[in-house]
Amino acid sequence: MATGQSYLGTCAKCLGVISEKGCTAEKLNYHQRCFVCSLCCKELYGKPYYTMNGKPYCEEDYLNKLDKCASCNRPILEKILKAEGHKFHPECFKCSACKKCLDGVPFSVDPDSKNVLCMDDYKKKVAPQCARCKKPIAPPSYSNEVTRVLAMGNSYHTTCYRCEDCGLPLSSNSNGRGCYPLNDRLFCFDCHKRRAPNVAKMTGKAK
Repeated sequence: MATGQSYLGTCAKCLGVISEKGCTAEKLNYHQRCFVCSLCCKELYGKPYYTMNGKPYCEEDYLNKLDKCASCNRPILEKILKAEGHKFHPECFKCSACKKCLDGVPFSVDPDSKNVLCMDDYKKKVAPQCARCKKPIAPPSYSNEVTRVLAMGNSYHTTCYRCEDCGLPLSSNSNGRGCYPLNDRLFCFDCHKRRAPNVAKMTGKAK
């Protein structure tokens, strides 16, 4: 709250000489009539005020200038949590399914609805199932992104995309490590050739 006193000086607002009662706020001197909200010009002498970037504001305009929570739309007065391009009160950043608070907790995003989900609900509702190990393909705790392999209309963990006989990691980008399916099962070329002698002379590209 600005304090009033009798003294001579220069007003920080109008730069005029103060020859009547003035006031001091944030170590600056003002005519009492000159100490006003920087936005609505409401007089602030004797009233609560707030400063932002060195400028005084009335309470209403100060609150309107603050960042708003993307969940509750109320001003964020203290700690701001930033996630997915939005700002939240930490207590307002919750899983859209179970409403668990996600402040400091790993989470992921439904790529279709863009809803934020805790990892448990992401695995239950969104994550594709690996055709090999039958477990959800979910992001690791340190990331919101997940890598998977799509083959034969199925999804696989990158670590599960291997030849079912010899365990060779398969890749469409590596010579000799292409996927050669047989009866909807994953095989490298050598194991495919051993299981299907009639295709030993095949030289086609990996599927």
